[in-house]
Amino acid sequence: MALFLFGRYDNGVKPHRLKFFSTLSLFALIMGSCSPESQPASTESQSISTEQSTTSSTSSSSNSSTPSPEPKGYYKNVDWSLTGAALKTALFKTISTGTKDVGYNGLLNAYKTTDITSNGTVWDMYSNERYVYSSGFCGSYSEEGDGFNREHTIPQSIFSKNSPMRSDLFHVYPTDAYVNNKRSNYPHGNVSTATYTSHNGGKLGKGSNHGYNKTVFEVVDEYKGDFARTYFYFVTRYQDKMADWSYDAFSRNSFPSLASWAIQTYLEWNDKDPVSEKEIKRNEAVYGIQKNRNPFIDNPDAAHAIWDRSY
Repeated sequence: MALFLFGRYDNGVKPHRLKFFSTLSLFALIMGSCSPESQPASTESQSISTEQSTTSSTSSSSNSSTPSPEPKGYYKNVDWSLTGAALKTALFKTISTGTKDVGYNGLLNAYKTTDITSNGTVWDMYSNERYVYSSGFCGSYSEEGDGFNREHTIPQSIFSKNSPMRSDLFHVYPTDAYVNNKRSNYPHGNVSTATYTSHNGGKLGKGSNHGYNKTVFEVVDEYKGDFARTYFYFVTRYQDKMADWSYDAFSRNSFPSLASWAIQTYLEWNDKDPVSEKEIKRNEAVYGIQKNRNPFIDNPDAAHAIWDRSY
């Protein structure tokens, strides 16, 4: 059976040669966490002359306050003057209509369009590694930089790996598999005391989030808004299912759907890291594939209109 490798380039050098494992048990263990069920078409590896940096001020993901130019008529049934549950429900109806499920395997092909940097590498918000696509066996992911896989911002176990949540591009990102594993199923939030720090500054540890002090995973400042708007999207897109899902960041209801600490933390992240060019381009790319949009990228003020009590 053909498999899929996420290779890595270091200063133009070819990807690491991966070890072959002689036992089926070890092979199955690795397969369970990072291999697709079928191999998508691969692209040729490229020599990379400039390094992807997730913290550079000249990065193509530099902050912008300009919202995404949504297609004409997409939000025709949304009254943006609404607030609270009424606006959330109006957005839910819009972004849940006419969607396409690309499937779990389809994510890998989609990433070639949605998560590729100008240098041709995979855009990873969890690390500074520069990955390219090639065919071969899956890596062991024993350290950061071994390979990447599909990271569910909302862990799959929360919704029992059901569709379409499992393959929704708006919350499933390509990330370094080792860092992904460290993040585990912990919600995203601000870390006060780190027990682990990734190469790009992402942290796992004791949280300090408006009364929620359990373990959380904190992304670097450049991507805090990206993940805040990801949570806003998810609880809006699936608000009719939220009552059935138990997660520390959720409130198990259609509104507000997010726990109080999460609302306050993610609104702060939303404001601290405005919509970037990266998000705008990704929103357009996902729309072209999945046929829906993240309204909190198109209109970042919607988050405050829905969850800010001052409204």
